[in-house]
Amino acid sequence: MKPLPNQHPTFTVFVPTYNRAHLLPRLLESIEAQTFQDFELLIVDDGSTDETQDYLQAYQPKGAYTLRVFRQENQGRHIAFNLAFEQACGFLFTTINSDDTMPPNALERFWYWWNYAQEHYPTEQIVGVEGLCADMDTHEIIGDPFPQSPMVSDRVEMHFVHRRHGDKVRAVRTDIIAQYRFPKIPGEKYILPSYLWHQLGFDRHRLLFVNEVLCYKEYREDGITKNRFRTLSRNPRSIAYCHRSFIERALQDGRVPPEEILSAFVYWVRFTLYTEPLYAMVVQSRRFRLPMRMWLKGLLVGLRRRLRDIKRLRHEASEIGSPLIS
Repeated sequence: MKPLPNQHPTFTVFVPTYNRAHLLPRLLESIEAQTFQDFELLIVDDGSTDETQDYLQAYQPKGAYTLRVFRQENQGRHIAFNLAFEQACGFLFTTINSDDTMPPNALERFWYWWNYAQEHYPTEQIVGVEGLCADMDTHEIIGDPFPQSPMVSDRVEMHFVHRRHGDKVRAVRTDIIAQYRFPKIPGEKYILPSYLWHQLGFDRHRLLFVNEVLCYKEYREDGITKNRFRTLSRNPRSIAYCHRSFIERALQDGRVPPEEILSAFVYWVRFTLYTEPLYAMVVQSRRFRLPMRMWLKGLLVGLRRRLRDIKRLRHEASEIGSPLIS
């Protein structure tokens, strides 16, 4: 399948941003430098309180691409994705965080590999291309490279069978990815990004995996990666929802190893206990129909981790003198 000529751009490059006005110039410079210019730049500002809006209103694209900017109330990056899926006009959809950058040939290489896939794997029904990420300063690969390059697989097989982990970047057919949505949990603003990519894998959508660096990442001190516990503990319903969905689909799929299902069940127990009493959690847990040994182990480990979280939250609250929120 090829994009419609003269009607839609080849790519939608989506940038979700929140209070990153000081980093946007660096990102936009890398986007302006793309050797492949048939794209739209779609930015969703998730209710920033810094100078983001002023900067974006004054920004003039330097290139042949088009720019569209949307602003929403602060609801979380995942809700910005939902808006982007609704608005994207490109044939392929790719995203880059506002604190990351793209190599100058990123879109060119995505497009090369897309056409390579259609030529060399015509029966595979490939819907996208996935590449590697590297550290912005050292240029060292983040996570694991793929077993072969190029290689046809899906997200579940690559992650849980081939066990290739770590941040990756991908461009996926917009008409496919736009069928998905992140759930919106009232009062919470974060959900695991893997939720969506696992859904794509469980639905057996095939990707072409290539060992090329197509994104440079920076893990900042105020970012989610370096504040993982704080982020997860403030969004327990969303985290429990992600792991419940994963367990249900993994049990149906049959390719996910038991230890990975157990790990997800531990997370579900741990974060369900943030909002549900113990007896209610135990009753709910039986619907997973896990083997008895796995179920008991998951309950015990999850409960132990929840108790550890309570101690940690109390300690952090006492250090900053804030009311305890457990």
